[in-house]
Parts: sequence; structure tokens; C-alpha cells
Amino acid sequence: MKLRTKIFIFVCMPILIISGALYWHIHTKENEKTLTIGIYTSSSWNVPNGHQYKVIDYAIRKFKQEHPDIKIKYESGIQQDDYRNWLSEKIIENKTPDLIIVPNRDFNALASEGAFKNLSSFMKKDDIKQSVFYSSALKAGQYNNQQLALPYEANPTLMVMNKTLLKKFKINTPSYNWTPQKFYQLCHKVTYSNTKKKYYGVTMNYNWQDAQYAYGAQFFNKNDGSVELTSDRSRRAFTLIENIINDQSTFNVTSQLFDKGRVAFMPLGLAQYRTYTSYPFHITRNNAFLWKCTKMPGVKSAKATPIETTMFAISSKAKNPKGAWEFMKLLCTNKSVQKEVMKTNMGCSVLPAVVNNKQTQKILDKKVINFHNLTIKKLDLIMKDGVTTPKFKDYNDKSEKLDYKIQNALKAGNLETQLFNIQLQVNQSETN
Repeated sequence: MKLRTKIFIFVCMPILIISGALYWHIHTKENEKTLTIGIYTSSSWNVPNGHQYKVIDYAIRKFKQEHPDIKIKYESGIQQDDYRNWLSEKIIENKTPDLIIVPNRDFNALASEGAFKNLSSFMKKDDIKQSVFYSSALKAGQYNNQQLALPYEANPTLMVMNKTLLKKFKINTPSYNWTPQKFYQLCHKVTYSNTKKKYYGVTMNYNWQDAQYAYGAQFFNKNDGSVELTSDRSRRAFTLIENIINDQSTFNVTSQLFDKGRVAFMPLGLAQYRTYTSYPFHITRNNAFLWKCTKMPGVKSAKATPIETTMFAISSKAKNPKGAWEFMKLLCTNKSVQKEVMKTNMGCSVLPAVVNNKQTQKILDKKVINFHNLTIKKLDLIMKDGVTTPKFKDYNDKSEKLDYKIQNALKAGNLETQLFNIQLQVNQSETN
């Protein structure tokens, strides 16, 4: 009996090993022929978009020319608001897509949980240099000194102005390199040039964070994420916001008031600006004044432009990481695809080579009412002015707590006396 068992093992074990190896080889080859992508259907920037999958489908067609054997699958119909929950379920079920679209606000949390592969070896192998991208866009995908995602599309904040209103008060439109001091002077002049306070300097979405960026203040410590609100730069920024609020005597300076022609300045994302200065959306808003845009105000040494960035990352559990890298590379570095991103999605390409192309000016001018004045040179300068937000796990939570406390102090009119307490409370809440 023992002899038969030994013979059986001697004969069958090699067969089992070979069969297992063959199965694994076939299974691996099958995975290499399929690439799964996690994407959502709606615009990243909450603007009208009737061509949700146009860019992805365009990129798939290009990809197929080089990789005809790879089948690409994505689940359609996922709304952006539902995407994080959908992705979390996939991660729990061990069914994470190979390639994942990552909104700016979700990156830190997912990166801290080890959801993404480090892209350094892929980039080194294919000689993808950092200079290919706008610096702030590339840094949006970095965590713990690792490149975990590549930028796909950006939405920089512009400062939009009511050119007609400025002319009414004999104010020259500001230059590109305007300072926070100049910005406040113009807001003050508009507010105090009319005794009945019918007009205002800036909408309430110019907030304390924008002022901090304008002065180049670092209100989160780079090393440990602790809050720092009492530096000289931070205090100057808070003074700017307090002065604007005191001049306008109200928090309720809304975008609707800007639409009515009663506000001089309003921060606005590029995608929103492109949408609402073009036909037919501009007509439906019934703006009876001329628009102009420029860079957010800032001191000479500051990067003052908030930029939202949508990225792509390879799942740390990807079954086809090589295919995911090849398709990600196409989405994020191919000039033709990035040009399609600008045409379809209303945001900005993450590649300077695309933004500075003459064809991009035609894209920006398409269907635009005749007073639109966004040039590719101006857009390039704005993208180079991008702020890089801190990278730590609970950045979003801590930022929201900080915003809540500072807004309350501003409304109560006692921010100056509350700054140290706010700093202490937020930092202590994270250690308890």
C-alpha cells in the first residue's frame, strides 16, 4: 500500500505541478488581455457635460491601435457623488479596477491606505520626466515622497472681474501681477464709491484660504500637518479678509449678485468660466456687462492659485498593472488625448505643451461670446502659479474643522483674539 502511494505521488505530483503552472499561466495571460477602469459619469467640475465618456472612448480607440489584444472594461452610469462608496465596495470585495480615476479630494485618504502603486519605476523605465507636467498638477499625485498618481485634468481658479463696473468707477483693470494690497484697494474703492452700498468689491467665495495663499502663508506644517495660524504672513492674510468683510458689512455677497452686475470681482474655476462665457449658457444667465479674467492676487514670492486636479492611479491590487500603466500614460501624457480633454471637459490640460499650442486658443475661443479674453499665455501663467496643498491622511477633515471655526470667528468679529485658541483646539482634537 505504501509503495502504491509513493508511486502515485511520484507520478501525479509533476502532473499537478504542471497543471497548476499551466492554469496560472493561462489565468495571467487572460488578465493581461483585460484592463478594468474605474471612472464616473459626471463632470469633475460640476458643469454641463453631455459627452461623459467621449475622452475615455477616444483614448480607448487610440490604445487599441497599439494594443489590439487588450480588452478594456469600465462600468458606466456611476455618478461622481457615488463614486467613492462604489470604489470602497470594490476594494473590500477585492475587485478593485486596475486603473482608477481619483478626484483631488479623495487622493490623500486613499493614498494613506495603500490603495495605489508607486509609479516611479514605470516613469523611469519610459523616461517620463517631471517637466512634462505642470508642477502643481504633478505634485497633486505625490504622497510620502512617492508618485502615486498622474494628473489628467486641472481646474485652476481665475479671478473674474466685471469690466463694465470697474469702468463705471474709473478703475483700470488690474494687471496680471497684482498684489493682495492692490486687490483690497480696488475692492475698497468699489464699496465706498456708492453711498447706498449697491455695489461690492468681491463675492464671499474669496475666502480666508485664498488670502493665505495670496501671502504665501503655510497654515499647515509640512512635516506633521499641525495647524499654524499665527505667523506674520497668516496674520496679514486674516487682516485682508477682515477688512473686506468690514467694508462690505455682509457675508452674503453671492455669485447671483455678481450675475446682476453688482460685484467687481469673483473667483471662479476655469471650467465654470469657460462654460458661462460661452453660448448658450452665457445667454441664459443674461449678463449685461463685460467679463474679464486674470490671475488670483498674490505677493511676488507666493503661489496663489488654487487648482483642483483629477488624476489616474494604478490599484495596488491591479491584475494588469502593465496594461494600466500603458493606458494611464496615454490618458495623461498623450498630446492628442489631452487636447480632447480640453475640448470636451472644459477644464485644462496638465501638459504645458498642449496649453501653449496655437490650436488650444481655438478651443478656448469656440462658442465664446466676443468679450472672452482668456489667452493661452495667460492660462499657462495661471497654471504655473498653482498652489500645492499638504499631503497627509486627515487633511480634508482637519481643513474642514479649521474652516468651520475660522468662519464662525469671522462672523462673530473676534478672529484676532480667537486665532491661538482655534490653532490649539484643532491640533488637540487630532491627538485625542
